[in-house]
Amino acid sequence: MRMPGDTPLTEAIFAVPEGSGPPSAIEREWARFVRKPGDLVFLWAGATWQDADTRLTWHHFHVHGGEMNAEHPDPVLSTPAEHVERLLAPLAHASRIRIMQVLYDSSLPPGQLSEAVGLRGGSLYHHLRELLYAAYVAEKGGCYALTNLGKQMLITVTVLAGSAVMDRGEQGLGIGVSPPSEQPA
Repeated sequence: MRMPGDTPLTEAIFAVPEGSGPPSAIEREWARFVRKPGDLVFLWAGATWQDADTRLTWHHFHVHGGEMNAEHPDPVLSTPAEHVERLLAPLAHASRIRIMQVLYDSSLPPGQLSEAVGLRGGSLYHHLRELLYAAYVAEKGGCYALTNLGKQMLITVTVLAGSAVMDRGEQGLGIGVSPPSEQPA
């Protein structure tokens, strides 16, 4: 997607923190589409360089304005809950995320993977089975590696968790909360 004048989308377009000044170029552009309740603009994108020959990019850009109807259903309400579960359930265990993190930039045989993540035997294979079934990990030539989908999902959930979840020490994790020092008394 290009902005007027062929300016490529870059981090600079998103750089204005919310409420800190005039809207960014992307906020102004998207405001044209979002004018009333139910209007939606959604962008999901990423890129990574896998190796010397392979760069992986992905994107989904969805704009919907107007009434939700059978032709343009609300994705929040029309996506079957089972699809969301199928996508997220394999990611809902710290050991699986650690496996995916270890495989992020390398493929490993079972012994090295076991050593890297600290899981042995049945426990390792239980988590690998879930990741293989989800097609987030593949086995080839006796080694395990992330698939393109696995890499996309790992990047997406870790970036989201990194910006939305905060460790509050003894108070536990906070999701979308201000640090204790910033919370109102």
